[in-house]
Amino acid sequence: MKEKNKILIVEDDVLNQQVYKRSLLSKDYILKICGDTKGFYAALMADTYDLFIVDLALNCEKDGIDLIKELRQMNHYKGTPIIVVTAFAFRKDKENAMAAGATRFIIKPFDNKKLLEEIKKY
Repeated sequence: MKEKNKILIVEDDVLNQQVYKRSLLSKDYILKICGDTKGFYAALMADTYDLFIVDLALNCEKDGIDLIKELRQMNHYKGTPIIVVTAFAFRKDKENAMAAGATRFIIKPFDNKKLLEEIKKY
């Protein structure tokens, strides 16, 4: 049996975390959800991931753009897909995320099936 791919989700909103936990993703993937940068760094130290889902707005000392840039500086994650899922809908937000190294940009609220299709591409 093939091992499930691991996804690290960086999302500080508890309701959105519940959406991820209850979504179609948990059936096909191993999900690790962290709500702040401390959890993000702890997760990276504990395991490796096949894909990242990152919110841009985090109530922390760093935002999603900072974390994307950091991931792209790590040899292991230079080419790992990073999907931004955010309520920031302005063109400049998308441009900034893509310039930082995001692979895809999805605006909240999102359709679970659309997100699953995006993930399956990678």
